Amino acid sequence: MPVINADKISDLIVECSDTYILPRYNALSDSDISTKTGPNDLVTQADIDVEDHLKRVLPDILPGSIVIGEEGVSSGEMSLDALKDSSRPIWIVDPVDGTYNFVHGKREFGVMLGLIVNGVTQIGWIYDVLGQEMSVAERGAGAFCAGKRLEVANVNKPSEMSGHINPKYFPPNYREHIKVQRETFKHCRSIGCAAHEYLRIAKGQAQFSVYSRMKPWDHVPGALIIREAGGQVNTWDGDIYKPDDFDTGIIATASEDGWRDILDIFTP
Repeated sequence: MPVINADKISDLIVECSDTYILPRYNALSDSDISTKTGPNDLVTQADIDVEDHLKRVLPDILPGSIVIGEEGVSSGEMSLDALKDSSRPIWIVDPVDGTYNFVHGKREFGVMLGLIVNGVTQIGWIYDVLGQEMSVAERGAGAFCAGKRLEVANVNKPSEMSGHINPKYFPPNYREHIKVQRETFKHCRSIGCAAHEYLRIAKGQAQFSVYSRMKPWDHVPGALIIREAGGQVNTWDGDIYKPDDFDTGIIATASEDGWRDILDIFTP
């Protein structure tokens, strides 16, 4: 594992946020916003500028590494096939996770970055832009937010659990079942931002999150942070989530028992 100064990368992310994201919050012009796959799948100039900056800088910090970003893949500039090759370190970038929230003046958005070496996530960063809090996890060394160690909070009764799931991203024949089953819980709604959903679990504010979309920039950093905070992140078939998993969904929970409970509740 190459030696990386995680604090230096944290400072770089904050610099990108202060330069490209915060000045545009509640100040985006129409020309700053465009769509990708649909009217709610948005990209802004902030997304593009942050990703471009990190693509320029990160390979110099770790020579031989490559950067895979959400916007580069969406535009066809790069491919996720590189994740199948473990010969080079890979940075995974989500320049603005929760872009829809960012565009509409909501507070739940952030920057996500992960470093993969030999096919394994070694470090993950999530920056809460408006909260100005950096969460970082290094494999085997724990997860921390603003210097304070993160720890999940296990809750055994579904009626006392809080979590996150969005039925619209699931196959149509699952959606009604999910809508019914989420009423089992104390609170169960999507906040439209994987970064904040993962952070809520790591901070003990929620106990689970369920996803059907397997884009690595949405999950690589958060999965490591959850694990290092004492939680569990597996695919629906029970395997430990890996960066090159694209074909099934993810369940992130505060415990292994909780993972099985969530699987049983949401699986028809």
